[in-house]
Amino acid sequence: MPTRNKTVTTTNTPVVRKKKIVRKKTAPRRSAAAKTSAKSTAGKQPCVQTLTLDSVAVINNAKALHDEFCKVADTDVNIDASAVEMIDTAILQLLYAFVVKVNSSNHKVNWINPSDELVYRATLLGLSQNMGIA
Repeated sequence: MPTRNKTVTTTNTPVVRKKKIVRKKTAPRRSAAAKTSAKSTAGKQPCVQTLTLDSVAVINNAKALHDEFCKVADTDVNIDASAVEMIDTAILQLLYAFVVKVNSSNHKVNWINPSDELVYRATLLGLSQNMGIA
C-alpha cells in the first residue's frame, strides 16, 4: 500500500495570552470602621471608651463597627463623629441600636462634635433626637 504524505499548513498568527493578575491577600484592617481607645480615670469612676468613626461609614464597614460596639457596650461611650463625610442608612441603624443598648444598661453615649452630614442624615431618618445628636 502506498503511503500518502499529508500536508498540514499552519498560519503564523500570534497567540495572545491574558496575563493573570495575582493579588496579595492582606489581613483586614482592625480600624476599618472605628478606632477604640480607653480612658481610665482615677478612683471609682467608670471607664469611658472613645470610638472614632471614619470619614466614610458604609455598610461594608458594618461588621467591624458592630464588633467594636460589642466591646464597649457595657461602659459609657464617647463617639467622635467629627470626620464623618459619608454615612449610609445601615450604619445609622447600627448606631441607633448601639445607643439604645448602651442607654438600656444605664450608661451614656456622648457625641463629640458630630459632623453636619451625620446630623443631616440622622435628622432625615428621624433618629437624631433618639440618638442624642440634636
